[in-house]
Amino acid sequence: MNILAIGAGLTGCHFASEAQGRGHQVVVYDMSPNEAYVRHVAGDVTVLRGDVRDIPALAGVMRDHAIDAVFLNAGLIGGKAEQRPFLTLDININGAINAAEAAGLSGVTRFVFASTFGVYDYDLEPVEPITEDFPMGGDNFYHASKTSCERILGAYSKRYGFDLACLRFARVYGLGHYAGGSGGGQAMHNAVAAAVEGKPARINPKILAKSEYVYAKDVAYGVTLACEKPLKSRAFNIGTGVMVTPEEMVGAIKEAVPGADVEIIGEAGLHHGDQPLDISRASSELGYEPRFQLFAGIADFVSELRRS
Repeated sequence: MNILAIGAGLTGCHFASEAQGRGHQVVVYDMSPNEAYVRHVAGDVTVLRGDVRDIPALAGVMRDHAIDAVFLNAGLIGGKAEQRPFLTLDININGAINAAEAAGLSGVTRFVFASTFGVYDYDLEPVEPITEDFPMGGDNFYHASKTSCERILGAYSKRYGFDLACLRFARVYGLGHYAGGSGGGQAMHNAVAAAVEGKPARINPKILAKSEYVYAKDVAYGVTLACEKPLKSRAFNIGTGVMVTPEEMVGAIKEAVPGADVEIIGEAGLHHGDQPLDISRASSELGYEPRFQLFAGIADFVSELRRS
Protein backbone atom coordinates (compact mmCIF):
# COMPACT_ATOMS: atom_id res chain seq x y z
CA MET A 1 0.00 0.00 0.00
CA ASN A 2 1.22 3.53 -0.80
CA ILE A 3 0.54 5.86 2.13
CA LEU A 4 0.94 9.61 2.48
CA ALA A 5 1.71 10.80 6.02
CA ILE A 6 0.90 14.51 6.22
CA GLY A 7 2.99 15.78 9.13
CA ALA A 8 6.54 14.78 10.08
CA GLY A 9 6.33 15.02 13.84
CA LEU A 10 6.21 12.42 16.59
CA THR A 11 3.24 10.41 15.28
CA GLY A 12 3.95 10.86 11.58
CA CYS A 13 7.54 9.65 11.75
CA HIS A 14 6.89 6.74 14.10
CA PHE A 15 4.00 5.73 11.86
CA ALA A 16 6.27 5.84 8.79
CA SER A 17 8.74 3.55 10.56
CA GLU A 18 6.03 1.06 11.60
CA ALA A 19 4.24 1.05 8.24
CA GLN A 20 7.41 0.58 6.20
CA GLY A 21 8.39 -2.25 8.51
CA ARG A 22 5.12 -3.91 7.57
CA GLY A 23 5.85 -3.61 3.84
CA HIS A 24 4.08 -0.36 2.96
CA GLN A 25 5.59 2.51 0.99
CA VAL A 26 5.32 5.80 2.89
CA VAL A 27 5.74 9.37 1.66
CA VAL A 28 6.08 12.03 4.40
CA TYR A 29 4.82 15.54 3.59
CA ASP A 30 5.53 18.51 5.85
CA MET A 31 5.89 22.28 5.62
CA SER A 32 9.29 22.28 7.34
CA PRO A 33 10.45 18.71 7.99
CA ASN A 34 13.30 18.15 10.42
CA GLU A 35 15.31 15.94 8.07
CA ALA A 36 17.67 14.59 10.72
CA TYR A 37 14.77 13.61 12.98
CA VAL A 38 12.80 12.04 10.14
CA ARG A 39 15.78 9.94 9.06
CA HIS A 40 16.58 8.89 12.61
CA VAL A 41 13.05 7.70 13.39
CA ALA A 42 11.65 6.70 9.99
CA GLY A 43 14.79 5.68 8.11
CA ASP A 44 14.81 5.66 4.31
CA VAL A 45 11.48 7.33 3.62
CA THR A 46 10.55 9.80 0.89
CA VAL A 47 10.25 13.29 2.40
CA LEU A 48 8.50 16.12 0.55
CA ARG A 49 8.18 19.74 1.61
CA GLY A 50 4.75 21.34 1.27
CA ASP A 51 1.83 23.06 2.98
CA VAL A 52 -1.22 21.08 4.07
CA ARG A 53 -3.34 24.01 2.87
CA ASP A 54 -2.07 23.68 -0.73
CA ILE A 55 -4.63 21.53 -2.59
CA PRO A 56 -2.78 21.41 -5.95
CA ALA A 57 0.43 20.32 -4.24
CA LEU A 58 -1.34 17.69 -2.15
CA ALA A 59 -3.27 16.32 -5.12
CA GLY A 60 -0.10 16.25 -7.19
CA VAL A 61 1.73 14.23 -4.55
CA MET A 62 -1.17 11.81 -4.19
CA ARG A 63 -1.35 11.22 -7.91
CA ASP A 64 2.41 11.13 -8.57
CA HIS A 65 2.91 8.51 -5.85
CA ALA A 66 -0.31 6.55 -6.51
CA ILE A 67 -1.41 7.07 -2.90
CA ASP A 68 -3.93 4.57 -1.54
CA ALA A 69 -4.25 5.91 2.01
CA VAL A 70 -3.65 9.23 3.77
CA PHE A 71 -2.70 9.70 7.42
CA LEU A 72 -3.33 13.32 8.43
CA ASN A 73 -1.47 14.29 11.58
CA ALA A 74 -0.22 17.79 10.73
CA GLY A 75 -1.38 20.66 12.90
CA LEU A 76 -0.81 22.82 15.96
CA ILE A 77 -1.60 21.32 19.35
CA GLY A 78 -1.43 22.08 23.06
CA GLY A 79 -0.24 25.51 24.17
CA LYS A 80 0.80 26.57 20.67
CA ALA A 81 -2.76 26.03 19.48
CA GLU A 82 -4.12 28.35 22.15
CA GLN A 83 -1.54 31.07 21.57
CA ARG A 84 -2.50 31.62 17.92
CA PRO A 85 -6.17 30.66 17.47
CA PHE A 86 -6.60 31.85 13.89
CA LEU A 87 -3.48 30.07 12.67
CA THR A 88 -4.51 26.94 14.56
CA LEU A 89 -7.93 26.83 12.95
CA ASP A 90 -6.47 27.67 9.56
CA ILE A 91 -3.92 24.84 9.68
CA ASN A 92 -5.98 22.26 11.56
CA ILE A 93 -9.39 22.74 9.95
CA ASN A 94 -8.55 24.17 6.53
CA GLY A 95 -5.67 21.71 6.32
CA ALA A 96 -8.10 18.84 6.89
CA ILE A 97 -10.50 20.23 4.29
CA ASN A 98 -7.74 20.55 1.70
CA ALA A 99 -6.29 17.11 2.44
CA ALA A 100 -9.74 15.53 2.14
CA GLU A 101 -10.54 17.41 -1.06
CA ALA A 102 -7.23 16.35 -2.59
CA ALA A 103 -7.80 12.77 -1.46
CA GLY A 104 -11.24 12.71 -3.03
CA LEU A 105 -10.00 14.18 -6.30
CA SER A 106 -7.09 11.73 -6.40
CA GLY A 107 -9.01 8.52 -5.81
CA VAL A 108 -7.62 7.81 -2.33
CA THR A 109 -9.58 4.97 -0.72
CA ARG A 110 -8.64 5.33 2.97
CA PHE A 111 -8.25 8.44 5.13
CA VAL A 112 -6.95 8.17 8.70
CA PHE A 113 -7.20 11.23 10.94
CA ALA A 114 -5.19 11.93 14.10
CA SER A 115 -7.81 13.04 16.61
CA THR A 116 -7.58 13.20 20.39
CA PHE A 117 -9.14 12.05 23.64
CA GLY A 118 -9.79 15.77 24.19
CA VAL A 119 -12.84 15.66 21.91
CA TYR A 120 -14.88 14.14 24.75
CA ASP A 121 -17.02 16.27 27.07
CA TYR A 122 -15.30 15.73 30.41
CA ASP A 123 -17.65 18.21 32.09
CA LEU A 124 -20.11 15.30 32.11
CA GLU A 125 -17.72 13.52 34.54
CA PRO A 126 -17.64 9.99 33.11
CA VAL A 127 -17.80 7.26 35.74
CA GLU A 128 -16.55 4.38 33.60
CA PRO A 129 -14.00 3.93 30.79
CA ILE A 130 -14.85 6.27 27.93
CA THR A 131 -16.18 4.66 24.78
CA GLU A 132 -16.31 6.26 21.35
CA ASP A 133 -20.05 6.88 21.88
CA PHE A 134 -19.47 9.24 24.81
CA PRO A 135 -20.68 12.80 24.03
CA MET A 136 -18.18 15.07 22.34
CA GLY A 137 -17.19 18.48 23.66
CA GLY A 138 -14.19 20.67 22.87
CA ASP A 139 -13.73 23.75 25.07
CA ASN A 140 -10.46 25.07 23.66
CA PHE A 141 -9.23 25.79 20.14
CA TYR A 142 -7.28 22.55 19.75
CA HIS A 143 -10.09 20.29 20.94
CA ALA A 144 -12.67 22.29 18.98
CA SER A 145 -10.59 21.95 15.82
CA LYS A 146 -10.39 18.17 16.21
CA THR A 147 -14.12 17.86 16.92
CA SER A 148 -14.88 20.00 13.85
CA CYS A 149 -12.50 18.02 11.66
CA GLU A 150 -14.12 14.72 12.57
CA ARG A 151 -17.49 16.08 11.42
CA ILE A 152 -16.11 17.67 8.27
CA LEU A 153 -14.15 14.57 7.28
CA GLY A 154 -17.26 12.48 7.83
CA ALA A 155 -19.03 14.62 5.24
CA TYR A 156 -16.10 14.25 2.83
CA SER A 157 -16.09 10.51 3.33
CA LYS A 158 -19.76 10.41 2.36
CA ARG A 159 -19.19 12.71 -0.62
CA TYR A 160 -16.17 10.93 -2.11
CA GLY A 161 -16.65 7.42 -0.79
CA PHE A 162 -13.29 6.93 0.92
CA ASP A 163 -13.11 4.98 4.17
CA LEU A 164 -12.50 7.16 7.22
CA ALA A 165 -10.95 6.32 10.58
CA CYS A 166 -10.72 9.01 13.29
CA LEU A 167 -8.23 7.82 15.89
CA ARG A 168 -8.64 9.45 19.29
CA PHE A 169 -5.21 9.24 20.89
CA ALA A 170 -4.50 9.42 24.60
CA ARG A 171 -1.59 11.69 25.59
CA VAL A 172 1.27 10.67 23.29
CA TYR A 173 4.90 10.60 24.39
CA GLY A 174 8.15 9.42 22.85
CA LEU A 175 11.24 10.58 20.99
CA GLY A 176 10.11 13.73 19.21
CA HIS A 177 10.95 17.35 18.41
CA TYR A 178 7.52 18.73 19.40
CA ALA A 179 7.58 21.60 16.92
CA GLY A 180 3.79 21.52 16.69
CA GLY A 181 3.20 21.80 20.43
CA SER A 182 2.20 19.20 23.07
CA GLY A 183 3.26 20.45 26.45
CA GLY A 184 2.78 17.02 28.01
CA GLY A 185 4.84 15.22 25.39
CA GLN A 186 7.62 17.80 25.64
CA ALA A 187 7.61 17.62 29.45
CA MET A 188 7.87 13.81 29.39
CA HIS A 189 10.68 14.02 26.83
CA ASN A 190 12.54 16.56 28.96
CA ALA A 191 12.22 14.49 32.14
CA VAL A 192 13.37 11.22 30.57
CA ALA A 193 16.19 12.93 28.65
CA ALA A 194 17.41 14.62 31.83
CA ALA A 195 17.56 11.29 33.63
CA VAL A 196 19.49 9.71 30.76
CA GLU A 197 21.96 12.60 30.79
CA GLY A 198 22.52 12.30 34.54
CA LYS A 199 20.74 15.57 35.29
CA PRO A 200 17.91 16.15 37.81
CA ALA A 201 14.59 15.08 36.26
CA ARG A 202 11.56 16.91 37.54
CA ILE A 203 7.89 15.98 37.05
CA ASN A 204 5.51 18.93 37.18
CA PRO A 205 2.07 17.45 37.99
CA LYS A 206 0.36 20.51 36.56
CA ILE A 207 1.70 19.47 33.16
CA LEU A 208 2.24 15.72 33.57
CA ALA A 209 -1.01 15.27 35.44
CA LYS A 210 -2.79 12.04 36.20
CA SER A 211 -4.00 10.92 32.78
CA GLU A 212 -3.68 8.20 30.16
CA TYR A 213 -0.37 8.17 28.30
CA VAL A 214 0.36 6.17 25.16
CA TYR A 215 3.80 5.52 23.67
CA ALA A 216 4.42 6.78 20.12
CA LYS A 217 5.21 3.28 18.87
CA ASP A 218 1.79 2.04 20.01
CA VAL A 219 0.16 4.99 18.25
CA ALA A 220 2.11 4.10 15.10
CA TYR A 221 0.89 0.52 15.36
CA GLY A 222 -2.72 1.65 15.76
CA VAL A 223 -2.51 3.99 12.77
CA THR A 224 -1.01 1.27 10.59
CA LEU A 225 -3.79 -1.13 11.51
CA ALA A 226 -6.35 1.57 10.67
CA CYS A 227 -4.78 1.83 7.22
CA GLU A 228 -4.84 -1.94 6.70
CA LYS A 229 -8.01 -3.35 8.27
CA PRO A 230 -11.59 -3.28 7.01
CA LEU A 231 -13.45 -0.53 8.88
CA LYS A 232 -16.75 -1.29 10.56
CA SER A 233 -16.65 1.90 12.64
CA ARG A 234 -15.37 5.43 12.10
CA ALA A 235 -13.97 6.42 15.51
CA PHE A 236 -11.42 4.46 17.55
CA ASN A 237 -9.76 5.16 20.89
CA ILE A 238 -6.02 4.48 20.77
CA GLY A 239 -4.39 4.33 24.19
CA THR A 240 -3.50 1.88 26.92
CA GLY A 241 -6.76 1.79 28.86
CA VAL A 242 -4.80 2.66 32.02
CA MET A 243 -4.51 5.91 33.97
CA VAL A 244 -1.02 6.94 35.06
CA THR A 245 -0.06 9.11 38.04
CA PRO A 246 3.01 11.37 38.37
CA GLU A 247 4.27 9.00 41.07
CA GLU A 248 4.16 6.11 38.60
CA MET A 249 6.11 8.18 36.08
CA VAL A 250 8.82 8.73 38.67
CA GLY A 251 8.95 4.99 39.36
CA ALA A 252 9.14 4.11 35.66
CA ILE A 253 12.00 6.53 34.99
CA LYS A 254 13.94 5.35 38.04
CA GLU A 255 13.55 1.73 36.97
CA ALA A 256 14.73 2.50 33.44
CA VAL A 257 17.62 4.69 34.64
CA PRO A 258 18.90 3.26 37.97
CA GLY A 259 20.20 5.95 40.26
CA ALA A 260 18.41 8.77 38.43
CA ASP A 261 17.46 11.85 40.45
CA VAL A 262 13.73 12.07 39.73
CA GLU A 263 11.11 13.82 41.83
CA ILE A 264 7.78 15.61 41.64
CA ILE A 265 7.71 19.37 42.05
CA GLY A 266 4.65 21.49 42.78
CA GLU A 267 1.00 20.73 43.31
CA ALA A 268 -1.17 18.63 41.04
CA GLY A 269 -3.16 20.40 38.36
CA LEU A 270 -6.43 19.68 36.64
CA HIS A 271 -6.75 16.50 34.63
CA HIS A 272 -9.35 14.95 32.36
CA GLY A 273 -11.25 12.99 34.99
CA ASP A 274 -10.36 9.63 36.45
CA GLN A 275 -11.49 7.37 33.63
CA PRO A 276 -9.27 5.95 30.88
CA LEU A 277 -10.26 5.33 27.29
CA ASP A 278 -12.11 2.15 26.50
CA ILE A 279 -9.97 0.60 23.75
CA SER A 280 -12.13 -2.50 23.19
CA ARG A 281 -13.42 -1.31 19.80
CA ALA A 282 -9.89 -0.85 18.45
CA SER A 283 -9.01 -4.25 19.88
CA SER A 284 -11.94 -6.14 18.41
CA GLU A 285 -12.17 -4.38 15.03
CA LEU A 286 -8.55 -3.46 14.27
CA GLY A 287 -6.64 -6.01 16.33
CA TYR A 288 -4.96 -3.23 18.33
CA GLU A 289 -3.39 -4.07 21.67
CA PRO A 290 -0.89 -1.73 23.35
CA ARG A 291 2.58 -3.24 23.41
CA PHE A 292 4.06 -0.63 25.76
CA GLN A 293 2.42 0.06 29.09
CA LEU A 294 4.18 2.79 31.08
CA PHE A 295 7.24 0.94 32.40
CA ALA A 296 7.90 -0.76 29.04
CA GLY A 297 7.34 2.50 27.17
CA ILE A 298 9.73 4.49 29.34
CA ALA A 299 12.35 1.73 29.11
CA ASP A 300 12.15 1.76 25.30
CA PHE A 301 12.17 5.57 25.29
CA VAL A 302 15.40 5.51 27.29
CA SER A 303 16.94 3.10 24.79
CA GLU A 304 15.91 5.37 21.91
CA LEU A 305 17.43 8.42 23.58
CA ARG A 306 20.69 6.60 24.22
CA ARG A 307 21.11 5.75 20.55
CA SER A 308 20.00 9.14 19.23
